[in-house]
This record gives sequence, structure tokens and C-alpha cells, in this order.
Amino acid sequence: MEKTELSCQMSFYPLGTERIDETVNEVLKIIESSGLKHQINHMSTTLWGRPSQIAQLIERIITSMDQTRFVLQITISNHCGCTFGGWGDGDIIQNAS
Repeated sequence: MEKTELSCQMSFYPLGTERIDETVNEVLKIIESSGLKHQINHMSTTLWGRPSQIAQLIERIITSMDQTRFVLQITISNHCGCTFGGWGDGDIIQNAS
């Protein structure tokens, strides 16, 4: 059983579309339905979870958005921000994993 909790900051950038808000909102719905603790900010979303949970979410985003050209920028840490503190000025949402 995984004991390590990671923090993951991701930014999703749709390419070649005028539907930027709609496309980003689709990705945010995927994140919200993941059950992971997360914080939606203006330029990125930070989430916390076990490595396998984060990997599954990333795969789900990539698979769900396979008809969209995009850049998904991801930063993962096993140290920085790994204790959920709700820092930042985004919407804080805590979900049970």
C-alpha cells in the first residue's frame, strides 16, 4: 500500500481552439470527479494524493481529451506542499480519497 503523498501542480492549455474556457472546464470536471484533494487557482490546479491516484488522473485527462490538441504542464513533488494547507487564493475543495 502506498504511503507517500505527492503534491501535483498542473496547467492545461488547449491549442488551436476558440473554446478555451469550455475545454479547460471539461478538465476541471475530471479533476473534481477524481476524489482527490485539490485547489483550483487562476493559472493552475494543485492536487494531493498517492502516486497511483495522480497517475490515474493524468491518464484519464489525456484519454478524455484525446480529440483536443493540448499542452499539459505538470510539476510533482514528494516534499513541497505535500501537507494540504489550503494556501493560495483559489477555491479550496477538499474531497475524501
